[in-house]
Amino acid sequence: MGHRFVAALFCIYSAWGQSPAPLSFEIASVKQATPDDAQARRRSTVGPGRIDFHNVTLWYCISYAYGTKSYQMSGPSWLRSARYEIAAKAPEDASREDLPKMMQTLLAERFKLRVHEEKRELPTLALMLGKDGPKLNEAGLESGDGMGGAQVQMSALESGGERLDIKGGTMATLVNTLTGLLGQPVVDKTGLLGRFDFVLDFSRSETAGPNATGGYNEPPSMPPPPPGAEPGVSIYSSIQQLGLRLVGQRGPLPVLVVDSAERAPIEN
Repeated sequence: MGHRFVAALFCIYSAWGQSPAPLSFEIASVKQATPDDAQARRRSTVGPGRIDFHNVTLWYCISYAYGTKSYQMSGPSWLRSARYEIAAKAPEDASREDLPKMMQTLLAERFKLRVHEEKRELPTLALMLGKDGPKLNEAGLESGDGMGGAQVQMSALESGGERLDIKGGTMATLVNTLTGLLGQPVVDKTGLLGRFDFVLDFSRSETAGPNATGGYNEPPSMPPPPPGAEPGVSIYSSIQQLGLRLVGQRGPLPVLVVDSAERAPIEN
């Protein structure tokens, strides 16, 4: 009796000491894109309960799996060029928040992906008040996307520059948009609350290059302006016209480093 009791306790303590199994998809299909697929546009659909990634890079998948922006990732160049087709179905009780963790497991199993995180000094931009204070237009009740959020639009100007138009946006909307546009983190240090309408002209040459694009929910890098086109107003000048300023800084940020990965995945 005593031996059985001790054995039962040992099993309980052993179970407590075990790590939970990593979340994983119920069914998954992974294969390299064909040459014909490689000419197609990237497409991705997430949820409910599944993902469908068409003609994506491993860089894109890693960014989705770990919630990391391209400027906070480091790895070999082929991660941005080789293309794949990935479709996976989650268990019925899985939530949308579980899907990135399942993608981490899938990448480890099929691509032998190994990563680690470290802190590195990276360039950042602080959005601050100008010396004469803000010159912003407060948003009206009708401004925004009609559902309580902001409306963000970008358009090309005939002169060759670009225009960013934000309706009903907060300062968080502005810095998040600028982060994606410039390809480096922008931090709000204005202390301003409320919603505003912003109009900013900017030069296409200032937009994020290939080192800051290509990840999940990131815009593609913009092509250069056509020959003879004007470069456009600097976004730094446009920010100053709003009574704000962008100040360059450096600070420690987490960086996801790809230690190893297989270019040819374990297919179905």
